[in-house]
Amino acid sequence: MTTTLSSISTSPLPWPNQRELPETTRPLPAGTTVISADSHWLETGEFIDRMPAKYRDRAPRGVFNERGFHMEIDGETTDNPAMPSEMIEGRSGMWDAGIRVEEISREGVDQEILFPQRMLGVIRNKDFDYIQACMDAYNEMLADFCAEYPDKLHGLALLNYWDPDRTEDELQKIKALGFKGVLMPSLPPPHAKVYYNARALEPMWKAIGEAGLPLSFHVGETFDARGQGGLATTIVVAFQPFRRLFALLAFAGIFERNPGIRVVFTEGGISWVPSALFDCDKVYASFESEMTPKLAKPPSHYWFENCYATFIEDPSGLRQLDLIGVDKVLWGSDYPHPESAVGYTQQSLWDVFDATDSVEDAQKIVGGNAQKVWGLK
Repeated sequence: MTTTLSSISTSPLPWPNQRELPETTRPLPAGTTVISADSHWLETGEFIDRMPAKYRDRAPRGVFNERGFHMEIDGETTDNPAMPSEMIEGRSGMWDAGIRVEEISREGVDQEILFPQRMLGVIRNKDFDYIQACMDAYNEMLADFCAEYPDKLHGLALLNYWDPDRTEDELQKIKALGFKGVLMPSLPPPHAKVYYNARALEPMWKAIGEAGLPLSFHVGETFDARGQGGLATTIVVAFQPFRRLFALLAFAGIFERNPGIRVVFTEGGISWVPSALFDCDKVYASFESEMTPKLAKPPSHYWFENCYATFIEDPSGLRQLDLIGVDKVLWGSDYPHPESAVGYTQQSLWDVFDATDSVEDAQKIVGGNAQKVWGLK
């Protein structure tokens, strides 16, 4: 029986802050640009001075203590008791851009797309005006962080997902800060009563489709590690939210009505894609008379027109590239999480070259596709 494990996923792996980085790297084929389409930074800066006066006493506050980093948003902790901060956020490159660039360079990574670490927790707040203030402050902080190494670090701005009348203006603000992409929650919290397939959100999707900024979704917005096996079970489930989201966007006609939308499903791997496309097409064919709206093409068509997915390690997915599309796949290191390739990045990259039919295909996956999606050099 052939193992499905990659050359990295062996147990146990050291925590990221205990992993040693290589002194030298095995050169990749000439002409290869490596871009991590999924990396994280830690929002340690001061929100207070960037928040409106009325919210400064409620501004997100972060401090370092003996257990790592601690953050509260509007008085509620964003800490995860199941995974102490020093284990998942312990590399100082998370908040020090200079150290970060040195570390990724040692592992052979040329550029990164940056996602938040704690700020996705802000969506749990029930005060939308406050959330917007936090998002604005975050976006300014991230823009400043990336500006230290503008050719290396590329952040994704948080985008308002609940007020479609504001989307166009928010996108203009985001563009003015120099961002090349945006991020929204994969599943808005129940209290928000925001449903991505609602007719009321059509102006939002139209504005996103016309803005020319790719829209990313990321795994892991909710976490419940209670009981025996709770941590591992939650992580496994949290890594698979995108079958539902792709189906929703396709069946609701959002892709069809807004062909300019480009969606990047982040850190959910790629092996889910073939079965999801088959099932979506099968359901549409089997229940076509009941479909609302009617689609001009089968749902799988919109994957190849509008969508991408990232992975850290996914050997089974790499075996199905003919069903997924080489041009639709992006590698990401997930720096610096426990499941990341930190310390093993070279192995992760060479796994891609070993699994693909050509050097050119591998070069697309480890960087070329990201260059096209976000317009990077």
